[in-house]
Amino acid sequence: MRHLYFSVALLLASAAHAQDARRQYLQFATGLNSAAAEFRQTVTGPNGEKVQSAQGAMEMRAPDRFRWEYRTPSPQLIVADGRKVWIYDPELRQVTVKPQDAMSQDNPLSALLRPTAVERFYRLSELPARQGLQWLQLVPLRKGESPFDKAELGFRDGTLRSMRLFDAMGQVSEFNFGTWRRNPAVAESRFRFKPPKGVDVVE
Repeated sequence: MRHLYFSVALLLASAAHAQDARRQYLQFATGLNSAAAEFRQTVTGPNGEKVQSAQGAMEMRAPDRFRWEYRTPSPQLIVADGRKVWIYDPELRQVTVKPQDAMSQDNPLSALLRPTAVERFYRLSELPARQGLQWLQLVPLRKGESPFDKAELGFRDGTLRSMRLFDAMGQVSEFNFGTWRRNPAVAESRFRFKPPKGVDVVE
């Protein structure tokens, strides 16, 4: 009987975390038209070994504009303009271009800009709290079109603090965000990209 009570307690605790994770997601996403934040990224391998780390800044604007700018250890720029995603590597002098879909399943942060449409593209489920965060899991419904198997968004105090992306090879990319600026004025030009002269363009 004691085991039964313990199991029920765990179930109720999980349900409380579930509501809190989804509530915090909606609290953060509702009314969000644009946002910007600094980030730290760490990539770990299948056995938990550290593969690489990076720092940079990101900006986004509804409905589907994104800008990821890596500063260290190597500069790289990723710009999503609503139709295409541009990935520019200055050191390689190369730009890779690919189509951007409606919800941009390459980037689960798109779920923050379209909370009313998110369940058309992702299966949402709540995870137990850990590291002081409440976690919401997003699994792409069109897995064959997504570069990651699942994503986890970690919230605290109604703010997104962390994002983890899991790929089919067992790698995990974790992003930890600094202070968010909500609904700043972000110029449309920040989400346009014109390849510099002399760089290779790969489509």
